[in-house]
Amino acid sequence: MSERIFILDDERSVLEVLSQLLRAEGYDCHTTTSPSKALSWVKSGDFSLVITDVRMPDMDGIELVRQAKAIDQNIAIVVVTAILDVANAVEAIRAGADDYVLKPFNLGEITLAVSRALDKRKRVLGSLEYQKDLEERIRGATEDLEVVNHELHETKQYLENILHSTVDAIFTIDRQDRMEFVNHGAMRLLGLAEDEFIGRAAALILRGGAQELQTLRDQVSPDKPLQNYETELRRKDSQLVPVSVSLSVVKGARARGEALLAICRDITEQRRLEQTLRDLSIKDSLTGVYNQRYFYERLKTEIERARRQRHPLSLLFFDIDRFKGYNDTYGHLEGDKVLRAVGQVVLDCTREHVDTGFRYGGDEFTVILPEASREQAMRIAERIRTKFEAKQFDGLTLSIGLMAYQEGYSLPLFIQFTDAMMYGAKRAGGNVVYVYEPESGLQKTGQEKP
Repeated sequence: MSERIFILDDERSVLEVLSQLLRAEGYDCHTTTSPSKALSWVKSGDFSLVITDVRMPDMDGIELVRQAKAIDQNIAIVVVTAILDVANAVEAIRAGADDYVLKPFNLGEITLAVSRALDKRKRVLGSLEYQKDLEERIRGATEDLEVVNHELHETKQYLENILHSTVDAIFTIDRQDRMEFVNHGAMRLLGLAEDEFIGRAAALILRGGAQELQTLRDQVSPDKPLQNYETELRRKDSQLVPVSVSLSVVKGARARGEALLAICRDITEQRRLEQTLRDLSIKDSLTGVYNQRYFYERLKTEIERARRQRHPLSLLFFDIDRFKGYNDTYGHLEGDKVLRAVGQVVLDCTREHVDTGFRYGGDEFTVILPEASREQAMRIAERIRTKFEAKQFDGLTLSIGLMAYQEGYSLPLFIQFTDAMMYGAKRAGGNVVYVYEPESGLQKTGQEKP
């Protein structure tokens, strides 16, 4: 039976093209322009995947993702957005979408995104089914231990073989919040021997301690398990391991009341892959600095922090003087070498883990300098200017504009003023740093022209 898919878009031409493409790929494809109808389809449980545009007149695509995931957390979602709206696409991923495709797209990108999202859904459903089956087997075996006393040894051995054979960490927590049972997977994951585990306070291995344990108890009941809860467990060496936890209530050992059964899957590799994907989405592949769409996100954060903590904040904008002529003379491959050199100069001349450099577009770059006064920012800007000039790319230089953030500046105004300083530097002949002095209202160069 083919996978059922529906497409939501306010452009019927897009619906027609995508539906024809996906039907040709063997999918049972349906289309609609109505977000409310789309949500009703999600409620029906008959569909495996939804493709939705981010921008629609009746409902924001990101809100649709949130509502769809609230109805069916396992439905696969692919969002389609324009290149300029990629920040919205990233927000949609955070809201629960599995993938996004940028407009204008080719049809191969759509089919690949659909295939990836459905494959991920299949793996998640398989994992949930596996965990559910494992919990049922554990629960059934535990009940048998109490009912069939004469089979106690065989049943106990059988249960332990199942538990110890899985790579997942499994343990139970008694009503006194102490570890009651652990499998080999838990010992391997946390680096503890069995005698170090049994009787240990469960709060000691949870990132959030006793408060997090109590929160988990409040969310779980005999008829209400908790699945896919992400947290971090503390190893014997105090390192934290990210895990996905399924919690349920079972009868405790030796009829001591109810216990919490925790099945924990190590998601270290998944987190690493997620971070790698995020880095790819916000890094400029040519220069090694961050890209424009991450610039706006980061600058907004730094402005809010500067306002809240009353710390200084400076911003640089600069481009390469006479770069177009250099490109025309030596070709784009040589031009790319120049751009890579600028990226390296930015990394070399800024404070590691403090300042952040970005390629704004073309040969334009920008650097955010948190907690940097105008004087500190001037020194950094001069280092960038002189270090690039020293590379001697046939006389290429930088025109740098500098602004220190002032209370009341909006993000667009801050960018606009800094950009104006850069163009002031260019009008002065280039190879210069222009900075604004709010006390006198004057502009001056950080490197006087001969």
